[in-house]
Amino acid sequence: MFKTFAEWFQTSSKSAEDKNDFSHELAELVTALMVEAAAADGQIGTVETQLIADCVSSQFDLADDEMKQILDGALDEADSRIELHSLIARLRDKSDYEERIGVMEMVWMVVFADGRLDKIERQLMRRLAGLLFVSDVDSGLAAQSARQLLGLAGSDKVH
Repeated sequence: MFKTFAEWFQTSSKSAEDKNDFSHELAELVTALMVEAAAADGQIGTVETQLIADCVSSQFDLADDEMKQILDGALDEADSRIELHSLIARLRDKSDYEERIGVMEMVWMVVFADGRLDKIERQLMRRLAGLLFVSDVDSGLAAQSARQLLGLAGSDKVH
C-alpha cells in the first residue's frame, strides 16, 4: 500500500503545529468521503464504520478518542450534506497524486466491506476517481489492492 499519511507528514517541511492541523483536516476530509461511500447503498453498517475507523486511524496515526470524534462528526454531517464536490475539491487540493490513489484504495475498501458492489457504488467510485483526477487504471489497481486487503481477491463475493 502507499506510504501512510503519517509518514508523509514527517517528511513535510511544515512546522509541527501546521503538520498537526493539516493532518487532522485531511483525516476529517478522508473520513467524510469514506462515510459518503459507505452510505451510497442506502445504509452504513457496523462493518463499514469499523473499517473506516481502522483505515483512517492507522493512516493518520490517530488516537481512538480522536478517531471517534472525527467519525461521529462525519456521520452527523453526512445526513445534511447536499453535494460532494466541495469536499472532494478540498481533498484534491491538499494531497498529491499518490495520496489520492491511497484515498481511492481506502474508499474502495469501504465500498467492498459489505461483500457487494452495486451500480450506485460503482458509479460513485468512477465519479470520485474523475473528481480526484485519478486515472481509471490507477483506480482499478486501488480496487484490486482493496480486494486483496479484505481477502476478496479472486472470489466472486463482490459483484
